[in-house]
Amino acid sequence: MPRIRTVKPEFWEDEVVGLLPRDARLLFISTFNMADDEGLLRWTPAYIKASTFMYDDDLTIPDVGKLMTMLTDAGLLFPYIGGVARQQMACVVNFRKHQRVNRPQKSKLPPPSLQNNEVRRMYARRDGWICQLCGGDIPQLPVANDSHNLSIDHIRPQSAGGSDHPSNVRATHQACNKGRRNSPEGEFVPPSSLAGLNDSVSDALIRSGNGSLNGSLSDSVNESQRGVTTPPPLSTESHISSVNDSVNDSLNRSLPEGKGREGKGREGNPPYPPADAPSGPPAVAAPEKGLTDQIFDAWWEKYGRGTAQGRKSVRQAVSDALTNEIDPHELWSALTQIGELSKPVTGGTLQFALAQIRKPSNVIEMPRHQKQSDDAFDRAMARARARTQQQQQQKEIES
Repeated sequence: MPRIRTVKPEFWEDEVVGLLPRDARLLFISTFNMADDEGLLRWTPAYIKASTFMYDDDLTIPDVGKLMTMLTDAGLLFPYIGGVARQQMACVVNFRKHQRVNRPQKSKLPPPSLQNNEVRRMYARRDGWICQLCGGDIPQLPVANDSHNLSIDHIRPQSAGGSDHPSNVRATHQACNKGRRNSPEGEFVPPSSLAGLNDSVSDALIRSGNGSLNGSLSDSVNESQRGVTTPPPLSTESHISSVNDSVNDSLNRSLPEGKGREGKGREGNPPYPPADAPSGPPAVAAPEKGLTDQIFDAWWEKYGRGTAQGRKSVRQAVSDALTNEIDPHELWSALTQIGELSKPVTGGTLQFALAQIRKPSNVIEMPRHQKQSDDAFDRAMARARARTQQQQQQKEIES
């Protein structure tokens, strides 16, 4: 049964959505209406064709299937097989972030199984790989310390009637999940087993980087064997050594302990990119952080704990501001002002903060009560002048 939903203005500016074809964007909007209050819907090409493109004879069922695949490949929807009947279903990943449901109704559709590792990772991506209890990073690959690995927590425990539906689950560390069960109601203290979390996150990043590099190296070898390209001769040991040095240097710059109070931009100035790297790049150059990431990282480290806003939306607001050629100094001052007030970082709040910053210092704003008193005085004087004119006119008539 279709439902009334809303489309935020940020939808049209989203780069992931903007890269999709127009029919795919229209289909994504229609999923808001077709999904229930948990963001779940039936996901078969025939059903979608009959519900969304019923009057479009030029779109066949296979064409609709291709549009559905585009949405799932972009990570906007997560397909799964649910229920005893093994129906083809889908979940709008960030449904509750985009829709404010008034008096939500219980879903009649089966949720994705939490026993599936892909489902658990989908919820972790939805939450930005951030523990929703302690606020720390969750390693994206399993690590030796099992307490730091991903766990899915039920907001309302299953023993109290909680379900596996998306609105009732969140990503946490395993240690935080267990610690929450042992904590008094409404209280949570990060467990001591979280010690060494940064090392676990670093280990996961290193293994992820090495895995991607090994994959790219093997692809290059396969292509050279097929005669696609013939790279210049290179020593294997020196190649691997330069690759590892490049990856480790990049990881050391991006790990949490590298973003302390000594970093630039923490005392009111925006963080600027590092100096140009020396000539002679390594065999595999690690990507440098852009200005957007540096400003976002510095702001999030200072004010991230005091906001309920997601990392992705804050970074998008910073990126949009820089794209609109906002001066980085003014942007950082505006972000600092918003962070001090614990306001969400959006285009509107940034514009207001920038307007306050750009206001001339020689303009003294009149207090509100003084404005009201001056307005009352002006109205009283106008009434007095009107009475005086009436009296003069009456005297002239009598004379």
